[in-house]
Amino acid sequence: MKNPNTRFRSALLMLLAAGTLFTACEKDDDTPSPTPPTGGGSGTPSTTPNFADADGLLAAVRVNSTQSTPIGPIDIIIGLATGAFTNDGFASFVGVGSVTCNTETLTPQGNNSYVYQPGATNPTGIDLTASNEVTWNVAGGSGFSTFQRTIPGPYPVAGPVTSSSTVVRADGYTITTTNVLNADSVIFTLGQLSKTRTGNANSCAFAASELSGLATGASLMQVSAYNSVNEVIDGKRIYFVKQSSRSQSVTIQ
Repeated sequence: MKNPNTRFRSALLMLLAAGTLFTACEKDDDTPSPTPPTGGGSGTPSTTPNFADADGLLAAVRVNSTQSTPIGPIDIIIGLATGAFTNDGFASFVGVGSVTCNTETLTPQGNNSYVYQPGATNPTGIDLTASNEVTWNVAGGSGFSTFQRTIPGPYPVAGPVTSSSTVVRADGYTITTTNVLNADSVIFTLGQLSKTRTGNANSCAFAASELSGLATGASLMQVSAYNSVNEVIDGKRIYFVKQSSRSQSVTIQ
């Protein structure tokens, strides 16, 4: 049986993919729909940060999507959110009543995690751009108190990906982005490979030996920058994450 923590991270990946699908038909080639391929071991790993001492995690995610328009490319930000709470070190999740992010209600899942996914009437999702502040409301339950917290401070920035869309395994490969700002750490993923770098890293190299296990064909790279704060609320340590993500489809050779 899959660990609930893995299911929670997988849910976030599905949200990241779904968010960009709403605008896939007009995106530039450098930001195609990041739907990971199946089979061949080329699935995309999680870009959700892990905190060993967390009792709860609430993440507000900006998914950056570049749109082609008659006046040139325009960057669109899609706002997503996810959360989970535990009383046993994330061996399982517990429900905590209603959870909202900037007044938008997250949907409880069967495993007691919470997710917000844009719909046809709200294709850009939660408004995470009018202000850098993110306000969370948790009704409480399962040993967690009712709380509201507004998280100030800047959002991390992950600039456009500038590396090639073709990955030649025998040559090694470096993911590069124009810039990274206001991040604690940056998660770089390529196929099923993942590396975490410091918050000022705008590149990450993968050696030929690391790439040798990747399947040929279509795959996905992601650059995901995040920062976080945490607070103990009535004995429970809650992490509040701000995250910015960019994706690019690649061809593995």
